[in-house]
Formats: sequence, C-alpha cells, structure tokens
Amino acid sequence: MFRLFIYLIPLLLFVGSLRGQVPAEAEDIRGPRAKVEIPLQEKPRLVLWCSVAGGLLALTIATILWKKRARRQFLKTPSEVALAALSGLETNREKLAAEAFANQVTQTVRQYLAARFGMAAPRRTTEEFLGDLARDPKSGLLGESDHLQAFLKSCDLAKFAGSELDESQRRELVTTARNFVNSTSKAIPT
Repeated sequence: MFRLFIYLIPLLLFVGSLRGQVPAEAEDIRGPRAKVEIPLQEKPRLVLWCSVAGGLLALTIATILWKKRARRQFLKTPSEVALAALSGLETNREKLAAEAFANQVTQTVRQYLAARFGMAAPRRTTEEFLGDLARDPKSGLLGESDHLQAFLKSCDLAKFAGSELDESQRRELVTTARNFVNSTSKAIPT
C-alpha cells in the first residue's frame, strides 16, 4: 500500500500543476468597455398635471350642477304624479283584481294628499283620516270631504269586504279620484 502511495504522489503533483496553469488569453487584460447610459426619468410636468386635475374638477362640478338643474326642472307636482298614476291604473284596470285596483287608487289619492297638504293620509285608516279632516277646518279640503268620504268608503268595500268591481265601477273610481285631484290641486295648502 505504501508503494501505491509512492506512485500516486507524483501523479497528484502533476495534475495539480496543470490545474494551476491559466491560458494566455485569460490572463490578458481587457480593453475599456463602452460607456453605459442610464436613462433618467423625465421630471413630471407640474403645470400639465395641475391643468389636467383642474379640468377634471371643473368638469365634475359642471356635471353635478347640470344634474341638479335638470332634476329641479323635471320635478313633478303632486297633482301631476297622481294624475299620471291614475292614467296608468286606468289603462290596466281590467288586469288587476278588485282589491288590488281599489288599493292602488286609494294609495294614489292618499299619497297625493300627503304630498300636497302634508297630511299623514297613507298611514291612517279611513275613519282616522276623515276624523282629522273634520277637526281641521283650515286644511282646504272641507268642500271636498263628502266626495272624499264616499270615494274612500267605496274603495274600502272593495279592499276589505271583498266586493267585486265591474268595469263601470272601476271607471267611476278613477274618474272620481281624477276629479278630486284636479279640484284640490288649485287649492292653496295652509
């Protein structure tokens, strides 16, 4: 084994000497490289961005003001809303059940009264509403209270008693409601 070691040592020294040798090309010093340009970011144009932001702000304000003006222009009065709802009910009067038809006509008139005269008509029963109307002579509806009472009672019969409404009764309910809205729309609310 010792002999083997003796033969291996010169071999290891020879291999080690080969490994330490560097080729002539690798030892050569390289020449200077080309200059590398690092691109700089452009500075933000402050005036440009401020004008863009100002333009967007002005456009937003103009849009909001235009929408407010358009909303005010197209706001309908309570009588216009009620008459439009009654017209819609008149065209669909055959399609609705008697209870649903009477309920919608009554709600239209009650919402009109709430919007026009500030009464809590949609939240009260017919008796409560008529009692409040009789106690308040300044409401502007005293001249119409008899017609209103007859109208609301006939609607209550269809809603709660289950009575059927034929074509003429439905037409009469819508006509009565329309006449009531037209006659009270000119009254001055107090």
